[in-house]
Amino acid sequence: MDNILRETIIGSIAAVKGKRVQLSVIVANVRRLTPASIGDFEMQKRLLAVLKELEREGQLLLPKTKKCWDTQSGLPNYVKVVCKKEEEAQLKTKAEISLMQEGTAWEPKYMASFAYKLKKIVDLQRAVKINTYLLNRPAGVIAIPHRERALRIFGDEKVLDSNTHEGLFNGRVTLADLDCFYCPEPLPFHVLSMERIEITGKPLLVVENANTYWSCWQANAVVKCYAAVIYGQGFRVMGNAVSRANDGLLDIENELNSKGIAYFGDLDPTGIAIPTRINDRRKENGLPALYAELNLYRALLDTNHTVDYKKSQLRDHDPQKARQWLGDELAARYLEQVQQKRWPQEGLRTVDIVAALQ
Repeated sequence: MDNILRETIIGSIAAVKGKRVQLSVIVANVRRLTPASIGDFEMQKRLLAVLKELEREGQLLLPKTKKCWDTQSGLPNYVKVVCKKEEEAQLKTKAEISLMQEGTAWEPKYMASFAYKLKKIVDLQRAVKINTYLLNRPAGVIAIPHRERALRIFGDEKVLDSNTHEGLFNGRVTLADLDCFYCPEPLPFHVLSMERIEITGKPLLVVENANTYWSCWQANAVVKCYAAVIYGQGFRVMGNAVSRANDGLLDIENELNSKGIAYFGDLDPTGIAIPTRINDRRKENGLPALYAELNLYRALLDTNHTVDYKKSQLRDHDPQKARQWLGDELAARYLEQVQQKRWPQEGLRTVDIVAALQ
């Protein structure tokens, strides 16, 4: 009888792909293969004994908490599958972690105070590579862009991309400590004139999409309002995109000696979320805010080339932020229709932009 129970349990576990097998599955299989004369109490008693025996052999795991056991039958609600390969991999990882924690001569200035406490193997592997660099750092090393340094330390040029501002290990190691600096992705821009006198002190205009970027710099050649028109590359307000935007804008401001940054994008919830989130980061960094180019937004509403939504932007919809960005007058017109329609900035042609800015 017990052999039948044993084989049935092992077979039930083998047939399941997940890490848990509900006991109801095992019981149903057992009932099909055992004599009907055996009562429930006797069956439960024998089944529990076999389950405990299989656990001692390392073929399954029983739940540790009482709430995972049935109070009436005294049986567990499920059993856990033991994967030998997974168990071996976990033991190997623990051994590697222990070896790195205890067997590494940690660099005293930056690494020794915390690196031996790291728990995750990924963090330790990264720490060991940084440790090796710091211990073998050449005298008089020259700072280089962060991706160039990452390639030399980690063998992967993108490893430091998510650490450009806060550093690694909660700021314990910065880019400067690794003799490198953040090199932001450049933003394409079209300068009004090469003559400094014609651009100094004029604002920049950031435009979200490529076609309108072309139309705006064509129009700027006529109206001469902006020191340069910048292509925002459809700023994505995720990850480090906001930081890249601000760093890129700062570089252009410094290069052209411009004053102020106007922004023009799509009139829809996401189109408004982009500059407002960029402004949140600029405020954190003590930089002046972007401002809405209201003449262009007004012209976009007046031409009224609306389209339907292809996907929901409800998550970005914020009437209060719309009023702050557009002002009460334009926001009222926008909010009246925005849940049904959106206004792509491509609704304005060069001739429309010239007329709006003159």
